[in-house]
Amino acid sequence: MAKEFKTIDELIDLLESRNVITDENTKTQLMRESYYAVVNGYKKPFLDTQAMKESANDVFLKGTRFEWIYSLFLFDRDLRSLTFKYIAKAEAIMKNAVVYSFCKANPGPNDYLATASYASAKEMLFAKGFSGNRAKIHQTNLSRLMSVLNKKVAGSDGKAFISHYVNRYGFVPLWVLANDLTFGHIAHFYQLQRRSVQNNACKTIASISGSNRRITAQELLHAFSVLVDFRNLCAHDERLYCAKTGRSHDIAFKDMVEQMVPILPQEDLLDFFNELSQLFDKYKTVMRIVDPNSMLKEMGIPIVETLTTEKE
Repeated sequence: MAKEFKTIDELIDLLESRNVITDENTKTQLMRESYYAVVNGYKKPFLDTQAMKESANDVFLKGTRFEWIYSLFLFDRDLRSLTFKYIAKAEAIMKNAVVYSFCKANPGPNDYLATASYASAKEMLFAKGFSGNRAKIHQTNLSRLMSVLNKKVAGSDGKAFISHYVNRYGFVPLWVLANDLTFGHIAHFYQLQRRSVQNNACKTIASISGSNRRITAQELLHAFSVLVDFRNLCAHDERLYCAKTGRSHDIAFKDMVEQMVPILPQEDLLDFFNELSQLFDKYKTVMRIVDPNSMLKEMGIPIVETLTTEKE
């Protein structure tokens, strides 16, 4: 049975009936952000799980203030913004490394449109533990990639810089087209590369990051998978601080950060961790029931040992 529409005043009454203390700002905040986004998205740490065993509805811990729930909501929004900034940096490095490595191995202006430039089903790199039909996945993924690339080159989406290259030169270099390819597109592009191209991309990333530990082709494939998921999560305003992605929903924020360690330059990693610490300091006094130190530990921030090991 569908839930009935409730006015903001009725929603406030509902919160108060469930132990939440509201104030003069609650109505404006709910009108601005919506009840579903704030309360349904961030209520979990504030719920009285014991009392809920005897209730069909949510019951909040006594003394819970709406402003605490709202502060967790705002914290997560700022966390998404901050995280997106550094994932975008990693994305640029990964995209450029893969495109550069492909073009170095396949210098023809239209080589990326030829299926012969890509790995065979036998050569294609798969995630660890993959047990599906490799030939079928290869055929499907290569066909989809070719469709995307050809549509982009045809200028069906009307991108001016693509039309410029087509009209002036009769082709679009991959390093130009890459600007119109998503992180997900490049992830599929990378997976379909021959191992020599993948290894060269890994070498390029290591030279950019200054890391003493070179990321392997398999690890880079995993990094693409994790970072694409978290980038999309941030871009679509989904809950981040306790998010779990992956097929088994077991990849958490700390795992995402670990994927950036061998990719981002050390100064960017340190800036990321410093800004994360500042963010927690900003909100630690306003979320009350949520313990920032416990949240930090659960999220795996900062990964001091990893950074120290990389520097040595």
